[in-house]
Amino acid sequence: MFVKVSASGSVTLEDRGNFRAFKLVIEGDPTKIDDARRALAGAADISDKDTAWVFAAVLRGRPEIAQDAAWQQSFDAMMEKAKPHGWIDEQRKAIKAHIEWVSPA
Repeated sequence: MFVKVSASGSVTLEDRGNFRAFKLVIEGDPTKIDDARRALAGAADISDKDTAWVFAAVLRGRPEIAQDAAWQQSFDAMMEKAKPHGWIDEQRKAIKAHIEWVSPA
């Protein structure tokens, strides 16, 4: 699954049934990092042009999956599998995401 930030600043959850991969896709280039930070305020911390920490509670609360018990269970399992690899920040309750910068659609 991936969180996508469009060139206009809208944020969507894409490929949400794929629990084997996680990333942040941002339309634009790394010079637009501050725009991406604003779009994701309260949802993720962008550490640098390559790495972000996405808050688990924000993902869980998205309207398209908030009431989907099967999705929530699969997300829990994904988080547990990611912990030994250092991809979970327990203090922030966030999951590490590689940032992929793409050309606007």
